[in-house]
Amino acid sequence: MLILTRKIGQVLRVMPQEGVACGLTVGELFADGPMEIVVGKVDGKQVRIGLKAHRGLLVMRGEIEGTALEEVLRGR
Repeated sequence: MLILTRKIGQVLRVMPQEGVACGLTVGELFADGPMEIVVGKVDGKQVRIGLKAHRGLLVMRGEIEGTALEEVLRGR
């Protein structure tokens, strides 16, 4: 499970893994059950969120874009 802390207005993005999910059907992505999103803690204007999803899905913080996203994908 991935655990992230988000502030008001911050974004999480869920997208297919590069080269993995392109051929998967929606049924295959959810064959093991639904994606789980768990609120673990609320502290003022922050929330701690846990995400559990199929390995074919990539969960990214919204502020990782462009070059930073490419670097993350290359580092896999």
